[in-house]
Amino acid sequence: MIVKMKKISIVVQSKDVEATLKSLANAGVLHVEHQYVPTSDNILVLEERYRSLSEAIKILSDTSKTEGHKNPEKIVRKILDLVDKKDVLNEGIKKIKRDIGLWKEWGDFNPELIYDLEEKNIWVRLCRITKKQLGQMPEGVILEELFRKGSVIYCAVITNGETALPFEALQLPEQGLREMIANLEREKEKLRQVDEALQGLSKYKNALLSHQEKLASIIQFSKVSTGMGRFERLSYVKGYCPMNNVKLLEDIARDEKWGLVVEDPSDDDNVPTLIKNPRWVEIIRPVFQMIKTIPGYKEVDISFWFLLFFSVFFGMLVGDAGYGAVIFIINLLCHLRFRDLENKSIFFLMYVLSVCAVLWGVLTGTFFGQAWLSQMARPLLPSLRENANVQALCFFIGAIHLSIAHAWRLVRKAPSLKAFSELGWISILWAAYFLARTLILGEVFPEQARWLIIGGMTFIILFTNPTKNIFRTIGSGIGSLFLNVINSFTDLVSYIRLFAVGAATVAVADAFNQMAMTIGFGNIFAGFATSFILFFGHTLNILLGAMAILVHGVRLNVLEFSGHLNMEWSGIEYAPFKAKGDQDGR
Repeated sequence: MIVKMKKISIVVQSKDVEATLKSLANAGVLHVEHQYVPTSDNILVLEERYRSLSEAIKILSDTSKTEGHKNPEKIVRKILDLVDKKDVLNEGIKKIKRDIGLWKEWGDFNPELIYDLEEKNIWVRLCRITKKQLGQMPEGVILEELFRKGSVIYCAVITNGETALPFEALQLPEQGLREMIANLEREKEKLRQVDEALQGLSKYKNALLSHQEKLASIIQFSKVSTGMGRFERLSYVKGYCPMNNVKLLEDIARDEKWGLVVEDPSDDDNVPTLIKNPRWVEIIRPVFQMIKTIPGYKEVDISFWFLLFFSVFFGMLVGDAGYGAVIFIINLLCHLRFRDLENKSIFFLMYVLSVCAVLWGVLTGTFFGQAWLSQMARPLLPSLRENANVQALCFFIGAIHLSIAHAWRLVRKAPSLKAFSELGWISILWAAYFLARTLILGEVFPEQARWLIIGGMTFIILFTNPTKNIFRTIGSGIGSLFLNVINSFTDLVSYIRLFAVGAATVAVADAFNQMAMTIGFGNIFAGFATSFILFFGHTLNILLGAMAILVHGVRLNVLEFSGHLNMEWSGIEYAPFKAKGDQDGR
């Protein structure tokens, strides 16, 4: 449910701004709307410090050892200096390895000795030449072949004095091979010491996280202060507050002697969205956070329907009781491992989803693929083993899902006459359902379904945009019909992806099962190979199933269902100005 908001305006004397903002931050209920772009040199410096701090925290590994520190900024500088040093060392090691790879076949030699020979007018150059170039060698040149690779001759060319050669000589390395290898070991040791130093600094990670929270609060405080409106000796801040928290602001305003205006938001206001649902519905929130979508304040919260149908989609897309059991066990182990995690919604969501996969697998008799267990894994609903039945079920689920969207729109439009147009679209959807069964499954189109088309078109044409001018009404309705009727059919047919992906999951599982069984368990090596194929194949299939959930399960809710609800997901999340630490020390 989207929480109702009130628009708040607070006016204070400019001399009281800091105290006012501290009180607001402590209340933690006002989503501030800046009156001016909140920028200043101080904010830029703070944000740069925050970026450096965040980068340093990402580098540190988790450790059970934890210590505080009086000067977190000093630790940050030390971490980033070590990271810079590590980057330089890694680049140096890469260069040394390249040089070793280039020169190791030439053997160990001292480049300085070759340069010393030049002072005695003896020039030694290392070259790569072909057999054809071998015949172009100038007179008086001594060629010492060192080794060959295919048709390329690697050689030392010796001349008395500097002599022009018809081919290019290699640039000598700065060091000999033995020195390169020794230098590589020295650089690796330095890199190891840097890694140890970074590991030693990991004990300050919690202290840096606390400092990060405090710095974020200081930045927010500075932005709110800079973005406030000002008029002569008065300053004002505007924002939005959940209706049930307005009383708290009114009490504070009375005590602090603020000027306070509370009003309903207008249609032009950019109101933030706060969603609150029962705890059992809130378990779907991690999915919304992952795909980074939030409905606009004037839109609707689809959390319940998303959870309901996403669970069904998960069961059908994974489609295997064995996979569902594996996901359930892995989730249980993760839940036990991270039992101290503040938000455990993801674990409860995965319990629900994995149980749905198990239920669908039991109904269809699918356990780690079905071919190898055809005698044991008997489905509770044998009809679901028939492709045509599953496809028909997909169309039925699609028709129900999209009809809910239009029924919701009908309720929101009531008591306007426009609400009747949604009845028309529901009729069209069910006509599309019967048409899909006819075109794809080869069934006879029901005679009665024609009345769904006629009635649906009539309601859409007459009630999409009813006006006093009947011709304008009909024209607008026909336009809406032509623009959306094909989309309604294709959206409904797109639910067949539930069958296609689910069938593919079973087919891949069967393929790996059959591959493994052809090898069997006749001996130790065969047993090892068979076990590896089964483990690798089913692990890969589970991962592919997870990707299918993200692509198809989310899409049917966020695009098809939301599209029929006319949702744009244009919301901004309610983020109240809240004290997370001491704002002093700015």
